Formats: sequence, structure tokens, C-alpha cells
Amino acid sequence: MKTMMLGLKEGEHVKVHCTKRTFNMEKDFEISVTVEDTDQLLSGAWLNISIIQVFATALSELCFHDDCHPNSIGFMCPEMISATMLKSDADRILLYMTRSMSALSSKTFILCPYYEKSHWMLLVLCLSKREVYIFDSQQKKRNLMIKEPLNNAFRSYKRLGGQSKGTKLTWIPAQCAQQPGSLDCGYYVMRFMYDIIMNHGNSQDLTKDFSRTLPYSAEEINEVKDFWADYFMNNVEFLA
Repeated sequence: MKTMMLGLKEGEHVKVHCTKRTFNMEKDFEISVTVEDTDQLLSGAWLNISIIQVFATALSELCFHDDCHPNSIGFMCPEMISATMLKSDADRILLYMTRSMSALSSKTFILCPYYEKSHWMLLVLCLSKREVYIFDSQQKKRNLMIKEPLNNAFRSYKRLGGQSKGTKLTWIPAQCAQQPGSLDCGYYVMRFMYDIIMNHGNSQDLTKDFSRTLPYSAEEINEVKDFWADYFMNNVEFLA
């Protein structure tokens, strides 16, 4: 992968096609990936949003096309639900989250990679239980910007279904692996998503299925890096 990207100059990018189905968008779009993005992944540096988008796209395609993996998982786009977008275009993001819930109402879990204040975490929305599990690899008390908008989107989703009761989400911190370094959060979010799909797609209670707090091993992190690289190498499109 590094050799393939050597032909790019600083600031140049390639693209990975993403169907509207993946993140419940209004139309297909392209994810831009720069040589800096791939260098960050390979070196263990902090991860840009495009790396997380490509990884979620790879997992979504795996769920959709592979009968061996559960099709009970949906995704929200990490760029759309980021704190930056919530600040700049709150009304549009509220509509996006509501539309995503409606489109994914049959799914067991909706995986929402979330970025705020230079930190990645994974929010797992379970519509049937009205719960949000917070997978935070640096657990501490956080006043998440997304909490009120996601609660409001859930109320709108329930009202669209003709329900006025049970419109409050419960937010539950999940016990999960804790990162040893300050730059590892993106890799842990990828590993959380990977573990849920590979091992817990039909879980009845993620808080019971996830119980470790020890850091992931280098082998476990390298496994998700390799998964990302394999998908990227097979789906990258170089710009003319």
C-alpha cells in the first residue's frame, strides 16, 4: 500500500467509492484518502476521519455481501455526526440521524463512530432497547455534544412511527479495552466495530459480552490495519 501511494504528492488524494446504502446518504459519494492518511495508519499516528469512513464502509460491505456475517448491523457516517458538523449544520444532521434510524429500524445495532475534541469513540445505538452504549478507550466523564441531538432524533423517529411513549434514550458506558497511548483512539474504535461484527452481531447485551479493560495487543491492532489495507487496495480509484 505504501508503494502504491508513493506516486502521490503531498496533498494529493485518491478516492474510495461509497454507496448511499452504507451510511444512509441521499446519494453515492467518494471518500478522499491522502498519502498523509495512509502514512498515519501505517505509523500508528492519530487517525483522520477518512480512515474511519473507509473502515466502516469495508465492514458494511462485509455484512451486506457475506452470509457468514450478521446483516443486523447498520452505520451512521462519522463525518455527518461529528461535533464539527453538529456545530455548523445542526438541523441537517438532526434530519440525517432521524432518517438513518428509520432506514435501520430492523437492525440490532447501529454503529456510530464519533469524533469530538480530538478523540474517537464508538457509540452503539440499539433502537429496540432505547439504549446507547458508549465505547470509550479513554473512559472519563464527558459531556458529549451529540447526546442531545441524538436524543432529539430518536424522539422524532418514534413520533414518525406514531409513538409518543418510550422516546428517551438511556446512555450506558460500556466496559471496554483501554488504550495505553494518547493517539490510539481511532484504532480502538476500528477494533470495537470489528469485534462487534465478527463476534457479537447478534448479542443480546453488549455490556455483558464486552468485559475486558486490558489494552488490545499489537496483533489485534494490526489485524484491523490489515483489514483496512486489503479493502483499500481492492477498491481505491486513482484520480486522472
